[in-house]
Amino acid sequence: MSKVSAPGKKVVFSDEILQDPYPTYARLHGEGPLHYVDVGKWAVWSIFNHAECSSIAKDPRLSAKRAQQMLLPLPFSRQAEFAELARMLGLWLIFMDPPEHTRLRKLLNKGFSPAVIEGLRPQVEAIVDRMLAPLHRGSEVELMSEFANPMPVRIISEMLGVPQELHDTFVNWSRAIAVFRGNPNRTVEQASAAQDALIELTDFFRKTVAERRRNKGNDLISLLIDIEEEGEVLTEEELYAQCIALLFAGHETTRNLIGNGMYTLLRHPQETAELRENPEGIRAAVEEILRYESPVQFTARVLKEEIEVCGQRIPKGWSILCMLGAANRDPQQFKEPNQLNLKRLNNQHLAFSAGPHFCIGSQLARLEGQVAILNLVQRFPGMKLTGPRPQWASTFGFRGLKSLPVIM
Repeated sequence: MSKVSAPGKKVVFSDEILQDPYPTYARLHGEGPLHYVDVGKWAVWSIFNHAECSSIAKDPRLSAKRAQQMLLPLPFSRQAEFAELARMLGLWLIFMDPPEHTRLRKLLNKGFSPAVIEGLRPQVEAIVDRMLAPLHRGSEVELMSEFANPMPVRIISEMLGVPQELHDTFVNWSRAIAVFRGNPNRTVEQASAAQDALIELTDFFRKTVAERRRNKGNDLISLLIDIEEEGEVLTEEELYAQCIALLFAGHETTRNLIGNGMYTLLRHPQETAELRENPEGIRAAVEEILRYESPVQFTARVLKEEIEVCGQRIPKGWSILCMLGAANRDPQQFKEPNQLNLKRLNNQHLAFSAGPHFCIGSQLARLEGQVAILNLVQRFPGMKLTGPRPQWASTFGFRGLKSLPVIM
């Protein structure tokens, strides 16, 4: 392999770019597929095109075991304080490699089969109906706090059998983890908050699992306790960790799908009107929203060996970012990538990543997005944005709005 020297660092993770990263993505697409990106105290090779992102996500020479690497931006003298944070995150399915990942994924797939998820549709529709009932046409509503934020928590909490009075607490814990995971230039304060949240969640699920073992129900925890495949079962720690991961993923990315989706549709009234008149197009519409305003903007891998990517030799042990949000705007993959097209065909976006770590909860997120967005569009045809332009939350990896003020 020929050595290619690292070029100057590119700025992607700034507060200004965060508000609208797509012009920067477009410029970098024109300069090449691979860039050395500044993340404050360090830099990392980042892939921006669709083909290479998809390839890297499937490449067995790269590892998903990156929880320990998340501590690298912290001062070296403080990293040992967060060993438990890295250990607990390392138990999540998304941070595992085969054969552990293969074994665990096979077990968890039983809880997320297409039949199981489709069977949840009446429950999701009932929850959305109850949450929208108090909202009236013409009223001013902050849609994130009133609907997009609590709705996915209510659904995943009902699936896990979590009491309603704990929903707000779970939102706060989930956000603490998201702020740590979603910022490449992490701080000690963010790490501390995330570690505290994981400890609290583990303690909660330890008690909850013990209770479910005494009194089984129809919830997902009871199903996970009973799951067995060829003699394999989930260990206690794996069970707690997957419950936390499912709660986090079931809330964080879906809230952003709904919020991003409604913000996008309200800025494209003609396309929204067509969707209202042709509700059967909601599946394709949600796929386009996932592509156009991806809730997850990047994922990372760690090199198990030295490899060459786009002509650049990258050493073993280094991390590489797959910029999923940029890949979903790649002009080599998508015609008119910066145009919203709710009828887009063959929409092979990477919003849920690709390969063995393709999001296990993708069908649940799609179902929630379809039901929530279609209900909002049909029930409130006069909905419009109000107030100043909404601000995006400062979690670069998880793209979502701080608030979304609207007139219903």
